[in-house]
Amino acid sequence: MGNFNIVNDKIYIQYRVLGKRKTFNTKLVATKENMEKAKLIKKGIEERIEIKNKEVKIRNILKSVGFSNDTTKDITIEKATDIYKYKLELTSKSYQTRFWVAMNNFYKLVPRNIKVSKVTYEHSLRFVKLLMDQKLSIITVRSYYDHVKVLFQFLVKNKCLLTSPFTNEVLPRKTKKTIVVFGKDMLEDILSTAKESDDTFYNILSMLLLTGLRPNDLLRIKVGQINFAERRIHLRISKTNKEFNMPMSQSLFAFITDNMKYIMNLDSEQLIFPDYTVPRLGRRFRRLKKKLGIKEKFVFSLKTFRRNFATHYARGLNIQDVAFLLSHDEIETTRSFYASMIVDDVRKKMDKFDEKQDHE
Repeated sequence: MGNFNIVNDKIYIQYRVLGKRKTFNTKLVATKENMEKAKLIKKGIEERIEIKNKEVKIRNILKSVGFSNDTTKDITIEKATDIYKYKLELTSKSYQTRFWVAMNNFYKLVPRNIKVSKVTYEHSLRFVKLLMDQKLSIITVRSYYDHVKVLFQFLVKNKCLLTSPFTNEVLPRKTKKTIVVFGKDMLEDILSTAKESDDTFYNILSMLLLTGLRPNDLLRIKVGQINFAERRIHLRISKTNKEFNMPMSQSLFAFITDNMKYIMNLDSEQLIFPDYTVPRLGRRFRRLKKKLGIKEKFVFSLKTFRRNFATHYARGLNIQDVAFLLSHDEIETTRSFYASMIVDDVRKKMDKFDEKQDHE
């Protein structure tokens, strides 16, 4: 898709985006070693072009079936979901599965042939009640509600509705839980045991710790998404379907180049962890916990690596930066990690005060 061009002993990459010719200056001197780096940069460019082409293709599909910004159509819910499935193709399989589960629940309230304009705020209230009556967790209720809400936001954006009947004010409040992280000794035991059993397993757990990514997003990373020259990883977050350029810290950069050199020989479309799925990773981690005698079944999980990542950087970065790293839309979601830091700081102050009193 792209070609290399050497000008004044510097490596340039030439490629096309939507028919337009582009040139990228790698700022690398043309050496054998730098050509390997340039190949990775090229893979990253090709990955972004592929995403752009897919988005354009889906926009064209939506337009061909009657969706465009200059039309207003009062279609049925069933027709709307039939069209929305093209947009869903950009999301993960797990996201798509949750969406259809949410819609099947919503269809218990409204017929499939109801016009989208006839869906009201009352329907959103009844939908929450229906989910709550099933004794689902608050997190699951909010997840299913959000999936249907995103569909209606899609309809508003494409001029099928003026406003969405789904608002967040009807949702039950999230239960605020104390942030639990791996202790230093426990984390060292986990990583050393993982390395003894399987280098790939060790690499995955280490990457979860160094990136703060959810397992699903980490396992979806392809080689072409890693840009070594600019030290960033281009992602599409499965939970929100948003694109995100994650900066590579020096620690993360060093870990990949030291422990994952095999990716240099992979094609840009290949996954960096091709043999792993989230269920398989979860099973291996549960077996590892059992081997180490970690009995807290639901306290320490794969998500705990993300909490360790956030807590680590909450000690040195401001809340906006940590929210960015976690790809949080709202800072309030990130604030809980700072609450944990406040507890630690207050405890240290208490200890100093007690020591002072003991010496008086």
